[in-house]
Amino acid sequence: MSELLNTKTFKGFFKIWKTHKDTGVTELVVDQPNKILYQGADLLAYALGGIKYAKISHVYVGFSNYDDEEAFDLPIIDKNYNTLPFSSYGVEGGDYEDYGYFRLPLSYTPTFQNSSTDYEHNTVIFTTIMSFDASPSGQSAEFQFADNPTTQSHLFEVGLAAALDPTTTTKDQFFSRATFTPIMFDPSYNLTISWGIQFLS
Repeated sequence: MSELLNTKTFKGFFKIWKTHKDTGVTELVVDQPNKILYQGADLLAYALGGIKYAKISHVYVGFSNYDDEEAFDLPIIDKNYNTLPFSSYGVEGGDYEDYGYFRLPLSYTPTFQNSSTDYEHNTVIFTTIMSFDASPSGQSAEFQFADNPTTQSHLFEVGLAAALDPTTTTKDQFFSRATFTPIMFDPSYNLTISWGIQFLS
């Protein structure tokens, strides 16, 4: 999940907070590094070359439906996105028919921070908010909130994507992707996902 984090050129991380909609109490539930995919290098080249829409626009959130008593093995994610694309989730009769995903647009304009006195804006932060009324994308399995008495959906994965063609999701390319210890989504909370990428010279 953390390959390329020790590179001298860039590194990244993501964090997920849950915030109670009534009390406003916030808790950090996920904090870990990400994996940069091969497509991430392509996106950097596109952005530097001025290719239209070659910018981060969406966060994908993967989920799987299973009971807590069942064993769940996180799928293996490698740097080649096409090994296990999100489009393979929810396919009836497939290996991942009980999986699904959300494709969430960024909630805010990206912000920039410095990592030391040597830099001014070398860390970019992308943020999206996932609320209880979010709908799964593609042919995802039905999403079950944490208060469902039977099978519940567990969030276990995130991906940082650019919509190279706003008219179709099939042209989305992924800068990074990572799995984490599964969590359930209580509809009493909103989830905030922040993703930081730091560039070093």
